[in-house]
Amino acid sequence: MTASYTSTRVLLGTPTRILGAALVVNMALAGLKVVWGHRINSVGMLADGYHSLLDSLSDLLCLLGSFAARRPPDADHPYGHSKYEPLTQAGVGLLLFFTGYEVLSHSYDQFKMHRAPQVGWSSVLVMGISIGLQTLLYLGEKKVARETGDNIVAADATHIRSDLMASGSVLFGLFLSSRGFGFADPVIGVMIAVLIGYAGFHLLREGAQVLSDHSPLPSGEIATLVRQTPGVVDCHNIRARGSKNRITMDLNIHVPQNMTVLSAHEIAHRIEERIREHYPAVVEVVVHIEPDQEESHESVKSL
Repeated sequence: MTASYTSTRVLLGTPTRILGAALVVNMALAGLKVVWGHRINSVGMLADGYHSLLDSLSDLLCLLGSFAARRPPDADHPYGHSKYEPLTQAGVGLLLFFTGYEVLSHSYDQFKMHRAPQVGWSSVLVMGISIGLQTLLYLGEKKVARETGDNIVAADATHIRSDLMASGSVLFGLFLSSRGFGFADPVIGVMIAVLIGYAGFHLLREGAQVLSDHSPLPSGEIATLVRQTPGVVDCHNIRARGSKNRITMDLNIHVPQNMTVLSAHEIAHRIEERIREHYPAVVEVVVHIEPDQEESHESVKSL
């Protein structure tokens, strides 16, 4: 019992630690890129710096959402607080949309004023440090999300992936600018804005689907699986909801009228085991048992 408790406690603490590390790293990168972007007059680096600043706000939001989602069920929330996860995902998505708008605005100003960045080895070093740290964060968060199934960490990993593409684009834009293609810097800024907007749309849609109880499982496959269970006459009213790593569902089954309560109860347990075996993300299955009506009709006809 003690070992199990300790393992669970360490496992649950891991998402918090990786999100805390992401918050610190993004704050440092934001300050570095904003200051250096102003110094060399690069809208791409400046936009990437603002992106990292909003990433810090996103990480803070993820931390708060992670703490809230892990609270145990209470009198006001008997089903737990897991929906804080998709709510946080949607919040991160909205932040990404705002970030994309800011990047587009800076790119337009740079293009209109025909300002070219002053590229040197120092600016390449700044972006190289940024890409290196972001790569480490991305790999760490993907590992934690895979091991814990934490949606908030997975959402932040998606965010960091867009950061990596943005930082790589900025570095490429600086290279082109150093070769005399000054227009490359604002063009790269527009590309970054599109990437950010796409990532924001993905997270917002995923969070909205969970909050609106969009079914994460095909009911037809569930019905076929349940009907193959010995003793089940029919299955209907299948409902599933939740995120991709935490699904709850309920369904109705018909059993023969002469079946005992104990036998029907055992069938319900077998159904729950089969569903969880085929769909590991299912954490709860409620089986409603009904007597088969067709059997009743046959009995009346025979009289």
